[in-house]
Amino acid sequence: MSYIDLLAWIVENKNELIGCRIDNIYNLEKLDNVFIFKLHCKNSDKNLIIEPGVRINFTKYDIQKEIGNKAKSLRELIRDLVISDVQIIDKERILKITLNNGMKIIVELLPRGLLLVLDEQDKIKFSTEYKEFKDRVVKPGLPYVQPPKPNKVVVPKDILFALHLTESVNAEEEYEKLEKSIAEGKITPCIQKGINFMPIEFEGCEKGNSFNDVIDEYFLELTKQKEIQKITEKIEGEKKKLEKTIQQIEENIKEYEEEAEELRKIGKEIMEHYMEVENAIKNKEKKIKLEGKEIEIDPKLSVAKNASLYFDKAKEYVQKSKKAKETLEELKRKLNEIEIEIKKEEEGRKLSIRKKEWYEKYRWSFTTNGFLVIAGKDADQNESLVRKLLEDNDIFLHADIQGAAATIIKNPKNITEQDIYDAAAIAASYSKAWKLGLAAVDVFWVYGSQVSKSPPAGEYLPKGSFMIYGKKNYIKSVKLNLAIGFKINDSLEIVVGSENSVSAKVKNYVLISPGDELERTADRIVKILSEANSINAGKELKNEMLSILPGKSKIIKVVKETNDKQ
Repeated sequence: MSYIDLLAWIVENKNELIGCRIDNIYNLEKLDNVFIFKLHCKNSDKNLIIEPGVRINFTKYDIQKEIGNKAKSLRELIRDLVISDVQIIDKERILKITLNNGMKIIVELLPRGLLLVLDEQDKIKFSTEYKEFKDRVVKPGLPYVQPPKPNKVVVPKDILFALHLTESVNAEEEYEKLEKSIAEGKITPCIQKGINFMPIEFEGCEKGNSFNDVIDEYFLELTKQKEIQKITEKIEGEKKKLEKTIQQIEENIKEYEEEAEELRKIGKEIMEHYMEVENAIKNKEKKIKLEGKEIEIDPKLSVAKNASLYFDKAKEYVQKSKKAKETLEELKRKLNEIEIEIKKEEEGRKLSIRKKEWYEKYRWSFTTNGFLVIAGKDADQNESLVRKLLEDNDIFLHADIQGAAATIIKNPKNITEQDIYDAAAIAASYSKAWKLGLAAVDVFWVYGSQVSKSPPAGEYLPKGSFMIYGKKNYIKSVKLNLAIGFKINDSLEIVVGSENSVSAKVKNYVLISPGDELERTADRIVKILSEANSINAGKELKNEMLSILPGKSKIIKVVKETNDKQ
């Protein structure tokens, strides 16, 4: 990001940052210098990506993350603190994020830039790198010194190009005008995917909804490539070693075959020049010249036995060649497996980053005919769903048992009985009935207009509880079964729901019911579905699977693309 990019992002997003609490901090998996700050903000939770020396932006994509040592250190220092101010330092690519206790986060987007945490006196408490640079020293306890500022304004070449300017005094004047315009909020988010992005329109660009969105979109592919490179480096090293060994064995095989051919030829020449060799043996000669070549012979042996010696040696080289070829085949098989593994890792990594939709913070599913079903994960979410999202024409479902998810079918126009049953499967499965190990439970449904958070006079409704008015429609004995599959396009999405709804969307899926194991079942589901879809699953996929399972479970059916059923 250039200074103009950073300025545009701050103008657009400063108010989005101020007041946010830092809930947690992670690294991107395999990229320990890229941080995800999970923020709890006024209107919603947000994920902020900070990559020192490169960029800062909110991301709408679900990216595999881990807790590296740097993330742990940051957590200890700044978790649960609130962002009170955000400003650019000295018109440079340096951002100062002030926290409510007086500490600061410094984000340097300059080349070789750092992410630092400073105390109230601006002394360094954390840095992504500790080093003595040419112009400053970055060490714990020392005052923070920012990188030296250039002597004159350098207008980035892409800005010159976009403004149709040459490098001149006039360019500096136009650049200042652009800076003033951006600071006033005159931003035109524009992206040329894989090539460039700017907060102004430029030739060949596509306009975006927000500047943050174009930054997020631009770096998405770069992040995937970096992750793929990191995760495949070790495997690529093994591949190179294997390729070198294969090349050496192929050369050996060629040498063995040439040597065997040469020895057979000598044996034939000895027999073809029988009399000459026999005379040499009689004369006790140890060498003889045949066909212009000097050949060693043993005067103690007959002509036939001398020839046989060469034929036997030829056989030894043939045997060596045979063994080398067997080794070569085994190594080529291993190389093929490594190439498949690399491809799986690349595909798995490409699929690991995707945009998360608003409803994914709840339990969610789509019915056979595509109606959105959302259900609460806990009492707070049950409360939120009914208060904020349940509309009069929506359908509200609830398992007929104490302790169940508030479940909603959104916009159920021309809905079928199958769709209602699909939603009932979600309502039944995410209820106490699953944890009790029941086989089935009744589920009732009503329209949103029949659900109220207002209790009768003199009564109290606990959090997550509701009043239902009018007739309830019952679906009797809804089986506690959930189907789970992977939907793969440009990204990987776990789909969950009734068997009927999931089988309409994916060819490979498992069917689960209440059981005795959680972790092992999650592992098995991920393994089965990853193999069926030819991808390598990351640990984040198992974590997501654990969050989907209603409780201890067992697999009761596996359906694969070949229509094999177990």
